[in-house]
Order: sequence, then C-alpha cells, then structure tokens
Amino acid sequence: MRYKSADCEKGVVIKMSDNNNQSSKNIKVVIPPRPVRKKSQAQDNAEKQQQVNTVNVQPVRVAIPPRRDRQSVQVAIPSHPVQNKPHNQISVQNYASNITTVNNNAVHNGIRTEKSFEQLAQLASSVVMITMYNDKGEPTGTGSGIMIGSKGYILTNNHVAGAGRFYTVQIENDDNTYRTDELIKYNSVFDLAVIRIDRTLNPLPVYKGGRELVRGQKVVAIGSPMGLFNTVSDGIISAFRQFEDIDMLQFTAPISPGSSGGALINMYGEVVGVITAHMVDAQNINIAVGYKAVNMFAGSFMV
Repeated sequence: MRYKSADCEKGVVIKMSDNNNQSSKNIKVVIPPRPVRKKSQAQDNAEKQQQVNTVNVQPVRVAIPPRRDRQSVQVAIPSHPVQNKPHNQISVQNYASNITTVNNNAVHNGIRTEKSFEQLAQLASSVVMITMYNDKGEPTGTGSGIMIGSKGYILTNNHVAGAGRFYTVQIENDDNTYRTDELIKYNSVFDLAVIRIDRTLNPLPVYKGGRELVRGQKVVAIGSPMGLFNTVSDGIISAFRQFEDIDMLQFTAPISPGSSGGALINMYGEVVGVITAHMVDAQNINIAVGYKAVNMFAGSFMV
C-alpha cells in the first residue's frame, strides 16, 4: 500500500491504493491544531522587557581606521656656517686639544613610534641659527642652536657662544630676529653653552637613554651649514669615541662649518647629540657631544 499526501485547508487527504484490486479510496484525516501552551507570568514579563529593550537600543556605528604602515626614513639636518671664523675643524691627532671645552613628542598614546622623513624635517623649526657679534657690533661668525626649554633657552656649543659679545637668533617661520647677550651657562670641557632669548619656544626632547645607542643606528643632522639655514641630512652612528674622558658620537650625516651647535636626532625625533666638530681631510667623520653630557649639563633648563 502506497501513501501520498496533499495539503488541504482542514487536514490532510491520504490516498490509499491497493495493488491487488487496483481500487483506491480517499480518506480525509483531520489533524487538529496544536494547543497553545499557557505562558507563565515570568516568561510573559521577560518577553515584554525584551521588546522594550529592543525598541530603546540604538544601533552603534563603529569605524575601524585603516592600518598605518610604519615608515623609517633616514634624515639629517646640518647647521649653518661660521663667517670670518674657522669652524671647529680637527684632525684625529689634535681633536682632543681643539675641543677641550633633539610638538614634537616621540611618544604617542604611550607608544614610541618612528617618524617619517617629512615629520623629522618639520623639527627644523626648533633648531635656530645664531650670529655672533663683537664689542663693535660686527658679526664674527654663525653657528646653530637647539631649543631645549620653553622659556627661551637655547643649547649650543661653547666655541659658538664664546665667539661673541652678544648674539642674534633666527627661527624658522618667524620674520623677527631676536637679540640677546644672555649667556646663561657654559662648560669648556663638554663644549656646551646655553643662551636665552625673550620668546616662548617649542623645545626638542632630549633622549633619556631608555636603550643604549648602537652603531649603525640612523640619525638626522639639523643645522645651517655654510649659512644654508636649516638644512637636513641623514646618516648613521658609525662609532663611539672618548676624548679626554668625554663620550662622543661619531656619525656620518654630512656637516660643514656653521653646523656647530646643531641637533643630531634619532628616528623618534629625540636629540641624541649636539653637533660639535668634523675631522679635516676626512669623509663624513663627524663628532657630536652625546645625550648623557647634554642631560647632565642642561637638564635643569628642559621645561
């Protein structure tokens, strides 16, 4: 006996066939609807509350920012040249006797991130050009300086500051020239000095030494070599030297007379050294006073 069903309004019709006598009958079977179960009071209240919550909930739109690829670009910004006064040029043999005298936050949301070439170049606005004058008001030379304190403090080399009776300071994107005779502090051993101008500054951060510097590390030099205001050049730390027990950084970023007092910066935009000298008759053997001496000498001005 075979069975075939078909839908109907009030039940199911089942056609019954007998293979022996080939007779068939249609039997109508009515299947009553399933009785509705009575809900408990707790279930009823829960469903009502869910409906209320569904009405009150507003959709939340979440925007996922695109992934930012890290870029690591080598940069260097040399300082400007010295006029009528030779730059601190040295040979390997007599280097020690000749030198016996970093808006800009690298931390973003608690994470140190490397900056791109374009971002590092923008830090040039915190590196200045210094012109020195004698008692007669005549210019004796030029050098570079680094903003280290918001209250007008500028770090440079002692051999730059010591060449003048007073100074004028030029700042990128500022048409004013600032005159000062405030030599706040100097040290002939470290070859560092601090002068001050009457202006609020945007200082560069100085590296605090969370991790030791290494050979091959990329650096950027910022200054005004040969009077070319705020030039940028790139290189690496090529060695670590000591002259008269003073730690110095040897680096390859090109510099020229006038670069003295400029900033040597790592890829996080932090000052790791103050450009001080280059070796005569050599190719890109340049020297900077390291960040440890800078923090020791000028740490109190970095506010």
